[in-house]
Formats: sequence, C-alpha cells, structure tokens
Amino acid sequence: MRLIWIQLALGLFQTDLAVKHEIDDNPDFEKEKELLGGNIRVKRLRNYGMAGGRFEGHMPAIIKGSGLITLAGTGFFLLKLLEKGKEVQKFGYALLTGGALSNLYDRCRKGYVVDYVSFRTPFERLNHLVFNLSDFFIMTGALLICIGQTKKIKE
Repeated sequence: MRLIWIQLALGLFQTDLAVKHEIDDNPDFEKEKELLGGNIRVKRLRNYGMAGGRFEGHMPAIIKGSGLITLAGTGFFLLKLLEKGKEVQKFGYALLTGGALSNLYDRCRKGYVVDYVSFRTPFERLNHLVFNLSDFFIMTGALLICIGQTKKIKE
C-alpha cells in the first residue's frame, strides 16, 4: 500500500509537468483566455522568482531554499509512509511532494516556473496572483496534512 502513495506523488509530478510543458510551448497561451465569464483567466507567465514574483533575479538562492524545503517535505512523506493508517495525511503529503518536486524541477531545469491560472476576486491584490497545478497540489496537500493531524479520523 505504501507504493501507491509514491506512485500518486510521481503521477502528479508528471501530470503537472505535462500541463506546464503544453502551456509553455503553445503560443496560444501568450494571450489571455477568459473562462466562466472572466472569473478564471488562463495566460502563460514565466515566474523567475517565488510566489508573486518575489525575489526575482535570485534563482540560485530560491533553488537552494525550495530544494531544502522540498527535501524536508519528502522526508516527512517517507516517514509518514512507515505509519499505519493516516491516509488523509499520506494523501496530503503525496499532493505536496508531487507539486513541490514539479516546481523545483522547473526552477532547476528552466530557471523559471510556468504559471497560468488566475482568478477574478473582490480583492485587487489577489487578482494579480497567477498559479499552476502544482500550487493547487501544494495548498491542498498542506491543508490535508493539517486536517489529518488535528482531527481523529476512523480508518
């Protein structure tokens, strides 16, 4: 049963890389496309920094920092796999690991992360944030890890 969680993390990693590759190599994504009445926008953005483009121009430091965080998260994932039960946390760690590895791979291989989804919200600052599938994996994974730690779930 442990292998399935590792396969899930690697499958998410590969899925995200495939989507980012398609977005990055397709000139159609240079122009913004609106979905659901403009509430969701899709346009390629090459992010040479961290979330929100912070620390742009410092990629070696970003790679070191995100590499250490990804390594720690992967280590916690592997340790969690040794425990019985805790399926919610294992699922969370699989999501988090797959997403983190994909963004780290982009940074190391390309020198940037491909982002492409943004949302129209009532909050102007949030409207400028652009995400990729990995970001959603990481956020959902972190939430599931927290839920799994704070809530007793019968397994």
